[in-house]
Amino acid sequence: MKKAFARATAALMAMVIPFSFAACTEKVPDTEDVLEIYIQDLGYGTQWLEDEIALFKEQAWVKEKYPNLVIPDISYNSEYSYGANQIKAGKQANSVDLFFISADYDLQSAVDASGERYIADLNDVFNQNVPGEEILYKDKMFDEFEMSCQYDGTYWSTLWTCAYEGILYNADLFEELGLSVPRTTNELITLCRTVSDPNRTTKDAYDKTYTVMLSTSRTEAAYWQYMAFPTWWAQYEGLENYYNFYKGIDSVTGTLDSRDVFLQQGRRESLDVLYTLIHDYSFVGAGSIDFIEAQQRFLMGDGLIMANGDWFYEEMRTTVEGLKANGYDYDIRYMKTPIISSIVENLTTVTEESQLTALIDAIDGGVNVYADLPAALSYVSEADFDRVYEARTFVYTESYLHQAFVPSYATGKEVAKDFLRFLATDIAINQYMESTGGATLPFGYDVSEKDPELYESFDGIQKYRDEIYNSSENLTFVLPTRYEEFPLVYLGGMKSVPVGIIDSSFSQGGGKDAETFFNEQANYYSGSTWDDVLRNAGRK
Repeated sequence: MKKAFARATAALMAMVIPFSFAACTEKVPDTEDVLEIYIQDLGYGTQWLEDEIALFKEQAWVKEKYPNLVIPDISYNSEYSYGANQIKAGKQANSVDLFFISADYDLQSAVDASGERYIADLNDVFNQNVPGEEILYKDKMFDEFEMSCQYDGTYWSTLWTCAYEGILYNADLFEELGLSVPRTTNELITLCRTVSDPNRTTKDAYDKTYTVMLSTSRTEAAYWQYMAFPTWWAQYEGLENYYNFYKGIDSVTGTLDSRDVFLQQGRRESLDVLYTLIHDYSFVGAGSIDFIEAQQRFLMGDGLIMANGDWFYEEMRTTVEGLKANGYDYDIRYMKTPIISSIVENLTTVTEESQLTALIDAIDGGVNVYADLPAALSYVSEADFDRVYEARTFVYTESYLHQAFVPSYATGKEVAKDFLRFLATDIAINQYMESTGGATLPFGYDVSEKDPELYESFDGIQKYRDEIYNSSENLTFVLPTRYEEFPLVYLGGMKSVPVGIIDSSFSQGGGKDAETFFNEQANYYSGSTWDDVLRNAGRK
């Protein structure tokens, strides 16, 4: 059976299609009626953009305003530095008017040798109504994302996705093994310990160890670091203290610009959980497989849980279809991110795991205000309820990295901005969701209400994301937003994990435990290195 499984794996790997390639487009005149677009080809692909362009051209207001509009074939590749380098190349070397890329926020403040900004401000985009709708662009966007698009009081970029990121699980295997979705990290670790018992046997009648699935061969796919680490850290500290890290405020002493922020206990607590999960229960071949193969193995049932984003099925669309044809059609879902069990150290009335899970059950059952707690939980203080409720509603996302920029020197600047405004319309959001299989843009839009037929076509991953994103009272985005409030980050270059990668460091053979990794991060910013951060941020 193992040999058959290996043969199936080898055959199915042929279905994995690399996505690092570039489209060749015919050169067109660089005029105001021409909109040239580049997109970095990431997990969501490029088809959504092709579909949006076609829909944009059909709009009556677009035809009236741009009767001679030409939008050449989009250019694309998967290189992380290409788009930013093209923007900085200047008008003589770049004619692209609109970039959809993954980038940090340095472009928002970057200037050329003459002191001129490389990118155009988007104030007129954010401060105008969405075309055909009675709502400002900035008001339709989720608040946290709207703030992240600003620098020095001006909008310099916008976002082109609204990813949901968290822990996927194989619901079919959970049911087969009689497992419950873990509510806390202690339950998660207990689950991993239980199913990793080598005496367990699958329905295929051969021994198999169910594992935490990951790949450590590419740093951009270090999903446990990118998704789980900040979420459990923020849960333990609370959102205010979590953001104090990025402000450079020591939450213990209140000292400003202190490198002791790296000693926040929530960071260590999160690392302790991750070390146990990754070192003790991760897929043993994580270091030798690419993340695409890791995702395929997860789809084939070789692993119970995996940290990933809602681009998962879109990125693996061709492979998924092939796997289904070969009998691999597992029900993959998101679980609510388990609450870090050590949060009880910061509570006064909820001090035991059993008390924590009872409170979580009440919150999951619909209790969203303290006054509605059942009598059995009357011992819970309002402060403790608020802390646990906040932790249960955290959603970590790196959507803030998926930015759209218009070069300041772009000839088609006006039409580029109109295309960005168009993407905030209900019809454009609906098209985006159809093209990506359920992913969405960072604006309020309830597809289950406005297009129930489309909603029913989505897989469980995207249905769950839609339910979460349309329950705003039960949603708290956790993101290291890089606007004015965090100059140590966007100017000073401070990183929450400045050295090493959690996923590879904690895997078997990685050679580091939680304490070692935690201390390395704190020690990295010693002496002149921290002084450089403060100086670059204008704080010294």
